[in-house]
Order: sequence, then structure tokens, then C-alpha cells
Amino acid sequence: MDERILMSIIAVLAVFVIAAVVLGIISLSKINAILDYSDNGSLVDNLEKYYNSVNDLQKKLKMTQEGRMNERIAACESKINMGLSKIGIVNFDAFEDVHGKQSFSIAVLNQYNDGFIISSLYGSRASTTYVRSVREGKSETVLLDEEKEAMDKAIASNTLITEKYNG
Repeated sequence: MDERILMSIIAVLAVFVIAAVVLGIISLSKINAILDYSDNGSLVDNLEKYYNSVNDLQKKLKMTQEGRMNERIAACESKINMGLSKIGIVNFDAFEDVHGKQSFSIAVLNQYNDGFIISSLYGSRASTTYVRSVREGKSETVLLDEEKEAMDKAIASNTLITEKYNG
């Protein structure tokens, strides 16, 4: 019986020794692979060099991501500013024989005060609609007082549509 126990212990020890040798070889090959990248063969120097290169890469990546994000934000802000977001409306009586303020002028502008004014003059016999272009808060054609008022209201509104929904 003692021989069996002794043989079992020797077999277990042999398995442990073989496992330790195999693990040692694997670890040594990994260390050698790391050392192969080092100029002077120092594991500490090589790990420090690797750490620094990873840090540099992280910084570059972060800067690149922030740069791209800033570019995208600037592009979105530019597009938002071009969008028609300022509105001014004035209702009025265009003719003395028609009441109820059925005529109107509506100015629709972007953040640069470019856009248009639509005016509809309602009369008892006819209705006429006009469209005027606006550049930088000015029109090339002479505006009715109501059209000027609508444009002034639009310029004064200076509120983005998205702010109404977010606020």
C-alpha cells in the first residue's frame, strides 16, 4: 500500500513539474517577445516606452475626436443659422371697404436676416399676393408699412425654433 501512495505522490509531483516547465516556457516566450521590441533589452524600459506610446496614441485619438466633433458642431450651427427661424406677422385692413384684418404680411428670416416677406391684400373684389426677398434685413423693393413691421418683428424675435421646444 505504501508503494502505491508513494507512486501516486511521485506521479502528481511529475505532473506539477511538467506543468511548471510548460508555464515557464510560455512566460519566458512572452517576456522575450516584449524584450525583442526593446533597444537595450530592459523590460522596464520597454514597458515604459510602450506605455508612453499608448498615452501618445490616446491623446492623438482624443484630439482627433474632439476636433471632428467641433467641426461637426460648427457645421450644424452654420446650418441652423441658415434655417428660417424668425417669424413676424402683421394682420391689417388693406382697403377701407373691407374690415376684419383679413390682409396680412408675414416675414420669415434666418439668423442672418435673410429670407422673404409674403403679403396678401384682401379686397372685396380681388385678393393679391406679393413676395419680397430680404437680404440682411433689407429689401430691394419699397415695403408697405405693414411689411416693414412684420420684418421688424421677425428680426426682434431672434429665437431659434429648437429653443421653444427645449425651454
